[in-house]
Amino acid sequence: MKILILSDIHANWHALEGILSNESYEYLIFLGDIVDFGPNPRECTRFLMNSSCGQFRGVRGDHDHAMAYGSKCLCSNELKKLSQKTREWGEGLLESEEIGFFRTLPKHDRFIIEGMRFYITHTYGNDGMSFHTDPDDILMPDYDRPNSRLHHDFVITGHSHKPYIKKVGGTTYLNPGSVGQPRDFNPRASYAVIEDGEATIKRTNYDIEKTVKELQNTSLPKKSVGKLISMLVVGGIVS
Repeated sequence: MKILILSDIHANWHALEGILSNESYEYLIFLGDIVDFGPNPRECTRFLMNSSCGQFRGVRGDHDHAMAYGSKCLCSNELKKLSQKTREWGEGLLESEEIGFFRTLPKHDRFIIEGMRFYITHTYGNDGMSFHTDPDDILMPDYDRPNSRLHHDFVITGHSHKPYIKKVGGTTYLNPGSVGQPRDFNPRASYAVIEDGEATIKRTNYDIEKTVKELQNTSLPKKSVGKLISMLVVGGIVS
């Protein structure tokens, strides 16, 4: 079985499309943050809504939670205003059914696929919404220790927009990076696959110019658009 793992799409349909054109898969795992920062919240949301009818597991990201419940997201102070502006704009493009979909996604989930035990969450903490980005931060809870009866084969998180794979005992800790807004200064869309029990981080080019043009055609403030474009092109945040 081939499992495709996506996180932090952030309304960038063209980045998502670039991955889907390269990868076939039998099972999809999504780690949260469909919306904010990009020009295509509806297309990305509808893709996941349709995927949820098949072999799919997904969790709610902090930006999805903010869209669904009108709360604040957990992004850095530098990005909070930008996320709020894009969320207010993006909300006008979404129907109530689509916003309702965010509410159906759990904050964390445990399940088994072909004998492999998974724990997934957007960010690591008791509520699935705490602000942890370093892989070493997720190695402490008792229920993930190798000798625990609740030990998992894969612990998978998103949120940091920075990919990693780290093995501790029999557990693989994985972050696939960000589909739509990488922040490791590599602008290619980032994702992961698990095949035959082995996890791999992958990157793919996509037509960034299409996303840039669609951002420029929005009603968002020019200053916000300029910042968003810079983040896409550079693959990170430049002060």
